[in-house]
Amino acid sequence: MILMAVCYLIRFFSSPIKISEIDIFDIKIDRAGVTVIISFDLINEIPDQPPIKWMKGYNRCRCGINCGGVSQMKIEGVSPSMPAKININKNDSHVEINNVGDDINMYLQCMHVQLMGPSVYISN
Repeated sequence: MILMAVCYLIRFFSSPIKISEIDIFDIKIDRAGVTVIISFDLINEIPDQPPIKWMKGYNRCRCGINCGGVSQMKIEGVSPSMPAKININKNDSHVEINNVGDDINMYLQCMHVQLMGPSVYISN
C-alpha cells in the first residue's frame, strides 16, 4: 500500500521522498462508506520532474489520503495553519494514521488508505 504510493510519486520526483511532515489543508468526513479524506501540502518537497502540462513557478505540492472503512477517529485542535508529522502503520487487520502537530492531534483507524494527488499550485 505505502510502496504503491512511493512508486506513484517517483514519477514526479527524481528521487524517493519521505512523506513525514505535512501541512493539513482540510479534513472531510463522509458517512457513506465511513470515509475520511485528509488533504495536505508536503513540507519542503516539490516535484522536480513534473508533467509538461503543469504550470511553471509552483511552490506548493498538494496530496491527500483517502481513508476507507474508518472505525475510530479522534481529532483535537484546529487552526488556520496545521503543520504536523504524519505516521501511517499497517497492522494485521487495519491501518493506523497519526497526525501530530502543535495545533492538531488526529488519530484514525481504518481498513485501507489510498494516496491522492499530487497537484501543485502557487502560494504567496
